[in-house]
Amino acid sequence: MSRLMSIFEMRERYQKKEDPFDLTVEKWIRIRQFLDTASTLSDFKKLLQASTIPVPFCFQYQEKNCLNCPLEKICGRGEGEKFVRVVRLIQAYVFGGDMLPKGPLISEIDNFLTELELLKAKSKGRIH
Repeated sequence: MSRLMSIFEMRERYQKKEDPFDLTVEKWIRIRQFLDTASTLSDFKKLLQASTIPVPFCFQYQEKNCLNCPLEKICGRGEGEKFVRVVRLIQAYVFGGDMLPKGPLISEIDNFLTELELLKAKSKGRIH
């Protein structure tokens, strides 16, 4: 089972100047890998906890209500509620556990990861 990222690891690595996009993507890749073997209520609670760990952009932009955050499109208020949708879906698995098929959650996380990668590429000037 994949090891989920903790808030301590996230902060420590960010303070060591690791790329915020790389850390954010890695957090979600680990969540996706953990999901492959998750089967118990405890596993889904861990997934929920890991999904709500702030990413480096939260450390930088939360004081400004996320204004100008590079992730605002996918987790900000209004049009960018993809993050909220993923977290709500994980919450449903906390209540439904192994009674629910993993397919919809896997698909949603995969889509979220794709969006993160696109935002990363855009911010690095690789796509316009």
